[in-house]
This record gives sequence, structure tokens and C-alpha cells, in this order.
Amino acid sequence: MQSNVIDIILYLVRQLQVGKELKDIDLKSLKSYSNAEIGAAYSWIYQKHENGELDHVFRDQHPNGESSHRVLHIAERMIIDPHAYGYLLELLNAGLITQHQMEHIIEKSLLGNAERVTLDRIKSIVSGYITKSEPGSVLHSFYLKGNETIN
Repeated sequence: MQSNVIDIILYLVRQLQVGKELKDIDLKSLKSYSNAEIGAAYSWIYQKHENGELDHVFRDQHPNGESSHRVLHIAERMIIDPHAYGYLLELLNAGLITQHQMEHIIEKSLLGNAERVTLDRIKSIVSGYITKSEPGSVLHSFYLKGNETIN
């Protein structure tokens, strides 16, 4: 469920970056997701926007002034699926992860793993970084069990 929420968040941020208001985003393309997942994504975006944590996204800047891109080493390219790396770049460019987080995600995906790192593996790691609760945060409560009703 968490990787689905991350996909919805990425979709919503892309829509916001092109100038749409959150209330005006067409949800027809999200029909394959549950209402709980969509609600969790909206809640996450709303909280981050209210806290000013997404301001850099709308100014077309990376957090902390970062502007360079991580290039995979040849050994990393042999293990990390191009779709998985592309997904990381997309999250980075959308401002949902920092370069520092991207580096940690890549390192974590390679640890103890001799198999190919797939998109699903990257998504499961990424969800921990994007939804990681800071002290005093209530982000963990945005993930619903799937049987709740969202008003």
C-alpha cells in the first residue's frame, strides 16, 4: 500500500508543478487505487504543503540548493534496473527526495543483495524515506488499513 501512496504523491506533485490546484486535479487516472490510498497521499501533500516543506517543488529548486545528479557506477548499473533508477531520478526531480536520501536508497538497495534491484524493491525502500516520521510528526497515521472511510 505504501508504494501505491508514493506513486499517487508523485502524480499529485507533478500536477501541482504544472500549475494545477490540488482541488482541480483529475482523479480519473487514479481509479486503480483505493480511496484510503488516495486520501493518505492527499493528507501527506497537504501536511507537507502547510509546513512549507514542498515550497522548493514549486520554485523549481531542489531542497538545500542541490543541483547535481547522481550517476551510477558501472557495477551499480549492472545490478539496479534502469526503471528503478529512473524512478529515483523522477522522485529527485520532483523534490520528494534529496540527493542524500537518494544515495542512501541506492546503498540500501545494494546491501546484501546479489540479485537485480527491481522497481518494486526501490519503491519499498523509498516509501520508508518519504513517509519517515520526524519526532513529533503524525505521518505514520496517514497510512490507513484500507477499510476506513475518508470524508
